[in-house]
Amino acid sequence: MTHSPLISVITPVHSRNHRLPVIRKSLSSAIVPIQIIIVVNNQKLVKEISPKTSNEEVVFCSRRGRGYAFLEGISNAKGDIALLLHSDTNLPSGWDAAILSALEDTRVVGGGFSLSYDTSKPTLEIITWLSNLWVWLSGELYGDRAMFVRSDILKRCLSVLQVPIFEDLRLTRCMHKHGRVVLLGQEIITSAEKYRKYGLIGYILRIWSARILYMLGIDPHHVYASYYSE
Repeated sequence: MTHSPLISVITPVHSRNHRLPVIRKSLSSAIVPIQIIIVVNNQKLVKEISPKTSNEEVVFCSRRGRGYAFLEGISNAKGDIALLLHSDTNLPSGWDAAILSALEDTRVVGGGFSLSYDTSKPTLEIITWLSNLWVWLSGELYGDRAMFVRSDILKRCLSVLQVPIFEDLRLTRCMHKHGRVVLLGQEIITSAEKYRKYGLIGYILRIWSARILYMLGIDPHHVYASYYSE
């Protein structure tokens, strides 16, 4: 990239358990221009979330699910690079420099960050290690790793985001078709709230039950409804 790139950060918000104040603080350390797009994916939150800076905008997506929310955000993105950031995930210091460094290799189309949780427990540390190992072995990235992708590549993959769930796996597969997908050594910090809510085994079973249904060809909308049911 011969010019100073613009990074469009897209963050869907579907509940009040977001961490926008922390996210805004981490984004403020960027050394390159950034565009922040917050996609409100819940009608009840529309009046609660508003732009805080001149480079931030808030849009609404009526269709529930991160895939649709990301699509809405992407339609408003102007950047050379898109960063798809979950609203409960905190970026590390120097996150933008790490992305730009990875993309200096023209063979790299995008990637994600290594994983860590906001709770220090031996069981979660094992889960983190296994998760990072799985990425290395399978090449699959989950959305909680703050996935980034060149905008021209993302435009070729828009159709795979037309789902409410598992849009991250579908996007990763599409990215692999166009070049290298990398895992950065820098760690994001994501919320362990679901592990606290459902328990370690309970949450793992919840994830893989949804994954199996999806792999069996069940309508993603049914999988989404099942996964987010209480």
